[in-house]
Amino acid sequence: MLLTAGPEAPRDTDVVIVGYGPVGAMLANLLGRAGIRTTVLERDLRPHTVPRAGSTDDEVLRVFQAAGLADALLPHLDLGQSAQFRSVRGAPLATVRFAGGRNGFERLAFFYQPDLERVLHEGVARYPHVTVVRGARVEGVHEEGDRVTVWAREGDHGRQTSVRARWLVACDGGRSTVRGLCSIAFTGSTYDQPWLVVDAALETPLKEIPSFQFLGDPDRPGVTLPLPGAHHRWEFMVLPGEDHAELATAESARRLISPWVDPDRVTLLRHVVYTFHARAAERWRSGRVLLAGDAAHLMPPFAGQGLSSGLRDAHNLAWKLAAVITDRADPSLLDTYERERRPHVARMTRLTRLSGALVQTRHRRLAAVRDTALSRAAHLPYFTEGRFKPELRYSRGAFDTSRRRSGTGHAFPQPTVRTPEGRLRPLDDVIGGGWALIGNGVDPQVHLSRADRELWASLGAGFVSVVRPGHRWSACEPGTAAVEDLDGHAVAFFARHGGDVAVVRPDRVVFALPDLRGLDSATELYRSLVHGPSGPSPTRTIRKAGRS
Repeated sequence: MLLTAGPEAPRDTDVVIVGYGPVGAMLANLLGRAGIRTTVLERDLRPHTVPRAGSTDDEVLRVFQAAGLADALLPHLDLGQSAQFRSVRGAPLATVRFAGGRNGFERLAFFYQPDLERVLHEGVARYPHVTVVRGARVEGVHEEGDRVTVWAREGDHGRQTSVRARWLVACDGGRSTVRGLCSIAFTGSTYDQPWLVVDAALETPLKEIPSFQFLGDPDRPGVTLPLPGAHHRWEFMVLPGEDHAELATAESARRLISPWVDPDRVTLLRHVVYTFHARAAERWRSGRVLLAGDAAHLMPPFAGQGLSSGLRDAHNLAWKLAAVITDRADPSLLDTYERERRPHVARMTRLTRLSGALVQTRHRRLAAVRDTALSRAAHLPYFTEGRFKPELRYSRGAFDTSRRRSGTGHAFPQPTVRTPEGRLRPLDDVIGGGWALIGNGVDPQVHLSRADRELWASLGAGFVSVVRPGHRWSACEPGTAAVEDLDGHAVAFFARHGGDVAVVRPDRVVFALPDLRGLDSATELYRSLVHGPSGPSPTRTIRKAGRS
């Protein structure tokens, strides 16, 4: 990685990423891992040192695994926490323990964002073909043919320079400059209810608050959340008539957290009033410009899925960009990015709205009804095991949508598997970072024609045969990994959805689930869906800043 302060970037590259927050940094890692020349333009000169997001899930930890960063991140995580709902009087009502994950990680993980970003930035440093430019303020974008030019200025009054790329991805947040330059509308709603967020560093973690808690006190609804490294977050509803500036002072913050901790023995890191949004861009692609993360969508924080949704965007988009740039796919493949991701983001936004509705009520009768409902839900595994959270599942996009198999568009599970040498490994580490053909007790290679085998081999696809624990492996061709499914997740997936082979995309979404006779057809489907007729690109000036 080349790190510069000021717009000293390569004049020509494959992808320009605007924004070096977690989403932009993850995309840079995934593209760097794929060998794609990437330039990141970041307005700020230094990394953020205060936390913002605080939680994620097993699907996103799998994205870190795909970027080769899971082992570096795991020591910084608080894993296995529960989420607890408390009543009007502060008594425990219901506890949610997110159980039954099939992605190889705990379903709920808490982090301290500066640590997470440090892991991402150190990951980017592995790639000499990724350049990060800090202090670069983007001012203009111009498309011409198969290139897009980005104009950036050093600081507010420095010199201006340009970078040409094949694609531009805006990861520059809810107030995205690139989205504005492209005149893309940002529609949705803004919550009328503001909240005060207080982050603090403690001497030691609070033993009496071992887990995330929703505080249902109608006099002042709130949230309390332990974070790794003796960090803690409180969130308090701003009441009608309260002055935002006065409430956001250090004195007010210390007063509000005093029921939990001696405010004189903590270090306040942040105390700020936020107004939450549920908004989305009108479109996520405009020619050679794509939006990701908060630049594409915003959601309230109550389910902790804002950043997670952006990191899923990066995983979905990275392999498609790499395929297009390396001429393995037609640019129309990038249209499936929004087609797949937008409905899933909408489902997550609905979940956050519901979570917010549970905690935000100030009407005592409604709060009593809520408490009764939660007390009853405390006996339902659907609620207490967190089954209500939508799984990663797409209904249409770059996969087989014929409905012959219900599992296409789903994330393929990641069990722990046992190799013939007796090694225990996560499945994704066995199949590698690209496409994979996973056989249900069969070797996919044996059932491919020579031409199809050569196609998948040219893509670097992994071949795996999965069997139940203790079962004998069938004879496999060289290059096929034979493994036992110790958790039963992969075997159960085949039992539930059918098929003999799962063709799995680099983002671990199932592309096709053919039986052995249909394996050639699945390969042909890859050719038709991922490849297509390329046409000339138009010349478009989105908005071009003057040179200086």
